[in-house]
Amino acid sequence: MKPEAWSSVHQCQCHICGEGSDPFVMEYHHTINLLLSRLTEPQRRWYVASLAQGPHALGLRQLSLITGLDRNTIRRGVREVADGLADLPPNRQRREGAGRGAAEKKTHNWKP
Repeated sequence: MKPEAWSSVHQCQCHICGEGSDPFVMEYHHTINLLLSRLTEPQRRWYVASLAQGPHALGLRQLSLITGLDRNTIRRGVREVADGLADLPPNRQRREGAGRGAAEKKTHNWKP
Protein backbone atom coordinates (compact mmCIF):
# COMPACT_ATOMS: atom_id res chain seq x y z
CA MET A 1 0.00 0.00 0.00
CA LYS A 2 2.66 2.49 -1.08
CA PRO A 3 1.73 5.78 -2.74
CA GLU A 4 2.95 6.29 -6.32
CA ALA A 5 5.31 9.07 -5.11
CA TRP A 6 7.36 6.42 -3.31
CA SER A 7 8.56 5.02 -6.63
CA SER A 8 10.82 8.09 -7.14
CA VAL A 9 12.40 7.59 -3.72
CA HIS A 10 15.47 5.32 -3.41
CA GLN A 11 14.54 1.82 -2.30
CA CYS A 12 16.63 0.59 0.60
CA GLN A 13 18.88 -2.38 -0.21
CA CYS A 14 19.49 -3.59 3.36
CA HIS A 15 18.62 -7.18 4.30
CA ILE A 16 15.79 -6.12 6.64
CA CYS A 17 13.99 -4.20 3.91
CA GLY A 18 14.76 -6.94 1.38
CA GLU A 19 13.19 -9.59 3.61
CA GLY A 20 10.39 -7.32 4.82
CA SER A 21 11.02 -8.62 8.34
CA ASP A 22 10.62 -5.41 10.39
CA PRO A 23 7.96 -2.88 9.32
CA PHE A 24 9.24 -0.26 11.81
CA VAL A 25 12.79 -0.35 10.38
CA MET A 26 11.43 -0.40 6.82
CA GLU A 27 9.36 2.72 7.51
CA TYR A 28 12.36 4.44 9.11
CA HIS A 29 14.57 3.69 6.09
CA HIS A 30 11.85 4.92 3.74
CA THR A 31 11.53 8.15 5.75
CA ILE A 32 15.28 8.70 5.46
CA ASN A 33 15.14 8.22 1.70
CA LEU A 34 12.02 10.37 1.33
CA LEU A 35 13.80 13.24 3.06
CA LEU A 36 16.95 12.69 0.97
CA SER A 37 14.87 12.90 -2.21
CA ARG A 38 13.95 16.51 -1.34
CA LEU A 39 17.43 17.75 -0.38
CA THR A 40 20.24 19.18 -2.49
CA GLU A 41 23.42 17.18 -3.08
CA PRO A 42 25.44 18.69 -0.21
CA GLN A 43 22.48 18.55 2.15
CA ARG A 44 22.13 14.81 1.44
CA ARG A 45 25.81 14.28 2.35
CA TRP A 46 25.46 16.24 5.57
CA TYR A 47 22.23 14.56 6.66
CA VAL A 48 23.64 11.07 6.11
CA ALA A 49 26.87 12.19 7.84
CA SER A 50 24.76 13.13 10.85
CA LEU A 51 23.25 9.63 10.82
CA ALA A 52 26.79 8.19 10.83
CA GLN A 53 27.59 9.91 14.13
CA GLY A 54 26.20 9.63 17.61
CA PRO A 55 25.52 6.85 20.10
CA HIS A 56 23.16 4.86 17.85
CA ALA A 57 25.00 5.56 14.60
CA LEU A 58 24.78 3.19 11.67
CA GLY A 59 27.97 2.15 9.87
CA LEU A 60 28.97 3.60 6.51
CA ARG A 61 28.25 0.32 4.71
CA GLN A 62 24.76 0.13 6.21
CA LEU A 63 24.04 3.79 5.40
CA SER A 64 25.24 3.22 1.86
CA LEU A 65 22.80 0.31 1.47
CA ILE A 66 19.94 2.33 2.95
CA THR A 67 20.51 5.58 1.03
CA GLY A 68 22.30 4.55 -2.15
CA LEU A 69 25.07 7.07 -1.43
CA ASP A 70 28.65 5.91 -1.92
CA ARG A 71 30.69 5.39 1.25
CA ASN A 72 33.25 7.94 0.04
CA THR A 73 30.45 10.50 -0.33
CA ILE A 74 29.31 9.80 3.22
CA ARG A 75 32.93 10.10 4.47
CA ARG A 76 33.20 13.45 2.70
CA GLY A 77 30.05 14.62 4.45
CA VAL A 78 31.41 13.46 7.82
CA ARG A 79 34.62 15.47 7.21
CA GLU A 80 32.67 18.56 6.13
CA VAL A 81 30.39 18.43 9.17
CA ALA A 82 33.34 17.79 11.51
CA ASP A 83 35.03 20.90 10.05
CA GLY A 84 31.90 22.91 10.83
CA LEU A 85 31.12 23.40 7.12
CA ALA A 86 33.78 26.13 7.28
CA ASP A 87 34.79 26.02 3.60
CA LEU A 88 31.22 25.90 2.35
CA PRO A 89 29.34 29.19 1.99
CA PRO A 90 25.70 28.99 3.10
CA ASN A 91 24.39 30.78 0.01
CA ARG A 92 26.01 28.62 -2.68
CA GLN A 93 25.29 25.13 -4.00
CA ARG A 94 28.93 24.50 -4.88
CA ARG A 95 32.27 25.96 -3.91
CA GLU A 96 33.54 29.03 -5.76
CA GLY A 97 34.91 27.99 -9.16
CA ALA A 98 33.26 24.56 -9.12
CA GLY A 99 30.95 23.34 -11.84
CA ARG A 100 30.98 23.88 -15.56
CA GLY A 101 32.66 26.97 -16.96
CA ALA A 102 30.62 29.69 -18.63
CA ALA A 103 29.63 28.90 -22.19
CA GLU A 104 30.69 31.14 -25.04
CA LYS A 105 27.92 33.45 -26.12
CA LYS A 106 26.54 32.50 -29.51
CA THR A 107 25.47 35.22 -31.87
CA HIS A 108 23.43 34.34 -34.91
CA ASN A 109 24.15 35.99 -38.28
CA TRP A 110 27.32 37.55 -36.96
CA LYS A 111 29.63 38.96 -39.64
CA PRO A 112 33.09 40.43 -38.98
